[in-house]
Amino acid sequence: MSATALAAAKESPAASDLARVAIMQFENDSKSANYEWVEKSLPDAINDSMKARFEFIRQDENKVAAVAGKYKLVNGEYLQADADKIARESQSDILIFGNFRLNDTGDKLVLRAVIYNAQGKKVIGIVEDTTSLDSKIFKAIDRMAAGIVERIYAFALAAEREKGKVNELKILVLVPTYATADEEKAAIRELEVLKDELSDTYLGRYLTIYEFYKEYKVTKEEQEKATGYARNRERDRIINWLEGYGVKNAFIVLVNDKKVSITPVSQGKPATQVTYAVNAKPEEKKQSIAKASKEVTPKGEKVELKKETFKQDSVNLLHIGLLGGKGILDAGDNLGVLTGVSAQFGMRVWKPWLQPQIRFEGYYILKKEPVNFLAGGSLAAGLGYTFYFSGSRMALTPYALGGVFAGVIRNTAADISFYLPTIGAGVAYTIFLAPKWGISINSYTQYVIDKTAPGLFFTGSVAWVYRF
Repeated sequence: MSATALAAAKESPAASDLARVAIMQFENDSKSANYEWVEKSLPDAINDSMKARFEFIRQDENKVAAVAGKYKLVNGEYLQADADKIARESQSDILIFGNFRLNDTGDKLVLRAVIYNAQGKKVIGIVEDTTSLDSKIFKAIDRMAAGIVERIYAFALAAEREKGKVNELKILVLVPTYATADEEKAAIRELEVLKDELSDTYLGRYLTIYEFYKEYKVTKEEQEKATGYARNRERDRIINWLEGYGVKNAFIVLVNDKKVSITPVSQGKPATQVTYAVNAKPEEKKQSIAKASKEVTPKGEKVELKKETFKQDSVNLLHIGLLGGKGILDAGDNLGVLTGVSAQFGMRVWKPWLQPQIRFEGYYILKKEPVNFLAGGSLAAGLGYTFYFSGSRMALTPYALGGVFAGVIRNTAADISFYLPTIGAGVAYTIFLAPKWGISINSYTQYVIDKTAPGLFFTGSVAWVYRF
């Protein structure tokens, strides 16, 4: 057997599921031999950072380089079509490539890395840094490597949530400390910032102390005790109090003099405090929170990057709810209040932009002269697209549909049945309260096509949503 075949035969089933990552040599656009060492150092730093955080398979550099050599770089990067071919021919799930160059004044080095998801055929992260031409280059390389790991981690976490999977390795309780009412309000605001950032980019489960009270059914007396410790900034007592409930990992948040100080608690022991200004830029806050999070990550804990993580799987959303609205016939206000039910199903298939939607609405419209009532419904189908954000805990789905509108309308003279074509458009906003279910608010407008009496119907619905 060849060495390659022998290695494949020995590969365990678990290892065969791991994502294959091609960390490519970076293009030296500086055209200076003084920085040729960066071409190799940067990929090695990226590999070391990824190995510390992930389980994955690194593709053979020489094999990937041989494949990539057949394709040209455009402005230091590969076109998507060429990146697809490189990934396919090298059997890679992720490509990490980039370039570095001197800035216009020639006194700084500009580094840029692209993370390309071959399965989803899209870039999932771009990391850039600028450094002076001295020993600070080494720090810039380390920052680049850390930034790449952060982008991949965030993507993998969001993908798992989108598929309805949640890995809860730990519970981190965010506890504010304060001395005044104003400090308490500021601390609570920072808790939400901290929770959102951690939930979006790190594996784990995060609760504020107030959510902790509710979930763990903490008595009023115990709540007052913990609140007293916070008010008096007695961190050691807060740590001991949490340990009494079995929680050894936490963040204790102190807001004072327009600064936020985060004390990570790992296995019951406080770690190095991290501080940033209340009005700091989002990127600065993110870096500080990342530093604090590392303190509560058990040494050696790794996340498996699997091939399926980067596949563009179908994501189906089913909305079922109640609707209300208003209808207008023949350009006149001649229909009463519209009530009824709605159901909408959307499926993401093949390409992300191809997301078929089917919507049903059933109506009963109350009396308004000269119409006694209108009963019926519409069935329409078309395309939409779902944008996920806030760690896939929220979604926005704009869509356009076409179909039929059928029903019976009774006026003072007669009953009239109708069956007419309709076109419409709408947008649904969804909040997921759990990995697989949530609630949505859906606004939909449709135009009923009829030569003699066209109609315009505006509906809004509140629905229960199931994701599968």
